Parts: sequence; C-alpha cells; structure tokens
Amino acid sequence: MQTEEADIIVIGGGPAGLIAAREASRRGAAVTVLEEDAQIGLPCHCAGLVSMKGLESIGVPSRAPFVQNTVRGARFFSPSGLSFTVERDKAVANVVDRRLFDKVLAQQAEEAGARMELGFKVQGVERLKTGISVSGEEASYRAKIVIDAEGVSSRILKAIGLKPLDPTCLLTGLQMDLQGVDVDPEYVEVHTGQRIAPGFFAWAIPLGEHSARVGLACKGANPRELLERFIKDWLGHQRLPERGATRSGQIVTCGPIGKASSDNFLVVGDAAGQVKPTTGGGVILGGSCASIAGEVAAEAVNCGELSDTCLQRYESLWKKRFGKEFRTMLLARRAMNSLSDKAIDKIFKIVIEGNIQGLLSAEGDMDFQRGVLVKLLKSKEVLKLLPLFLKSRFPF
Repeated sequence: MQTEEADIIVIGGGPAGLIAAREASRRGAAVTVLEEDAQIGLPCHCAGLVSMKGLESIGVPSRAPFVQNTVRGARFFSPSGLSFTVERDKAVANVVDRRLFDKVLAQQAEEAGARMELGFKVQGVERLKTGISVSGEEASYRAKIVIDAEGVSSRILKAIGLKPLDPTCLLTGLQMDLQGVDVDPEYVEVHTGQRIAPGFFAWAIPLGEHSARVGLACKGANPRELLERFIKDWLGHQRLPERGATRSGQIVTCGPIGKASSDNFLVVGDAAGQVKPTTGGGVILGGSCASIAGEVAAEAVNCGELSDTCLQRYESLWKKRFGKEFRTMLLARRAMNSLSDKAIDKIFKIVIEGNIQGLLSAEGDMDFQRGVLVKLLKSKEVLKLLPLFLKSRFPF
C-alpha cells in the first residue's frame, strides 16, 4: 500500500474541514483534505440559510454566484396558527447553493496550498510515535496532526479515544425543493408543534418568488410522513408543485462534545457538536471554530509541539469566544423541548401582546443568540412564561 506524508490531514471536505485546511495552509503547513465523496459539496444535507455577516466572518463573500436568494426576516407560526414576524429593513441572510458554496471554500483552500483527495474513504486511524496514520483501501497517509471534520458519524473519534456526540440528541431531518409555489421571497417561515415536527420545527425557505426549500426535523417519528403532511397543509389550495431535490441528514442539538483535542488530533464542526442547538445551523459557528483549529494546528506543526497540552489552545480559544453562546442556546433548546403545544401557543400570545418580536427584530442575531436571549430573560413579559416552563418540566 502506498503511503504519503503530510503535515496535517483533514478528514472531511465540508465547510468546517475546508476552512481548517485553508487556514492551516495559509500559515505554511502542508495540508491534504481527504473527502470520501467524488465531488465537493455532494451530497448536500443542509438547508442553506446563512447570515451575510456570518459569511464575511469566515472569509467568504456574502455576494457570490452561490447565493440563490436573500431574506430579511422570518415568520414564526404556533401549533394553533398564531404568528409573529422578526425582520430587518434590509436583507440579513443568504439562501445558498451548498454545492457551489463548498466549491468556493475548496478553491480557497487549494489556492492557499491545500491538496484535495476525493473519493478517499477512511477505513482506519492509528497512532504512531511521530503522528497518526490514516488508511484507505489503496493508500494511506502519515500526518503530524489529523483534523477530524467527518460530521456526525464519529467513527474516527471513537477510534482515537474521544467521546463522540450523544446519539439521542441527533434528529433526523428531511427537506425538499418545490417549484411553482406562492411564497414571499424575503421571509423564511418556521412552524412549530408536536403534530408538525416533534422535538424541533418545520421550515420553508424561499429560493425565489415561486420556489422554496421545505423541510423539517423530528424525534421519534417518521420525517417523510410528517413532511408530506406538512407540505399538503402548507400549500393549502395551491396547485401541486413540481418537486425537485430531496435531501436528508442528521441535525445536532446537543451542543459541543466534552473534549475536542488529543495528542496530534483536533475535532471541528458537526463532529465536535459546534452547531447551534436552537436551529441546527453549523456553517458559521462551526466554521469559526475550524478557523481556530487550522491556525493552532499550523502553529503546532511549525514549532514541533504536537501534544494535547499544546493543542488544547484550540479548545481554550473556541470556548472563550463561543462557549457561552453554545451553553445559552443549549438551555434554550432544552426549554423548548419541554413545552407542550398548548404552552407554545401561550408563549406566542405573550410574545405578540408584549411586542417581544420588536426586541427580536432590533437586537436578534442569527449566529450569536446569547445576547438577545439574556435580554429576553430579564424582560417582564418573558417572566410571565416561567410558570409554563416549570409546569412542563415538573408536571405535578
């Protein structure tokens, strides 16, 4: 079997892996990305809604050919049909074609010097005295550092001795592109309720004036059956649309894993649980953490310090920047999971009557939600919700 050398091996060619590879390469490390699929960006498992500000923060232009649409707000619907709108005066988020988006990131990584190895399925990893060996069917690599960006499968994490994601916090998601539907192209829709999507929510993301990406995630139910029913209810009296691509995947809601570094090894993105527990979005926060990982890995290679003691700098940096964000969003997700449909309706009523949507519109942030969540907890309107949460958590 042929064995090749690299300073850093990145396993997984999704956004987190490509950003880590880009940042490490820019700092002089010899980086190879191992991607099991034949093309970057396929298959796609993402709803593709990302904030413009977030894109700029991870070094990607917010206006590029991968942008399918721009939105300036979201409409939220309760189980009984109550609704409120959170919006800005101008567009704040892009709907992206993830295949093209990932290709832009791959191009950035290659221009920085990273090498792409497509169709390479990792079959095993082995610790060596001087690094880690990564083996496939016909070839293997030896690297000083491995960055695991494989996603939720956690195969490599287990092999390396780190605790993977809690499988009970992984939700099954399914979405479908629909053509020939009447939608407002400037607003995303979020639909809540146990009948619609137990344990999460359903979404309708406009791709344009007459197309939308409609999906949901759930726990303990059949997502295909729920999605078919939701689409039928959502369309109402509209004529049947043309159906496009259907995509499935797992959504992480448990927050980050306990430890994301070891000797010669770092974990980033979905594999590390660096995903917003509130919405399941991981491109921006996961990419930001991956950027830190690439920088730390390159510095470790350059100075020859590859132990966990040195690489824990990655953990310290991302936790200092984003740790409170993840913890606050995780608490919010757990609170939401505890609510009955009746309680959700009461919350919507309080939000509408107290004009809480005004605060959300003025100060809400798609990526960094802690600030507005803390302000909400301090408002007298939200204090009215406390009995609902206590009753849901302790029904006696």
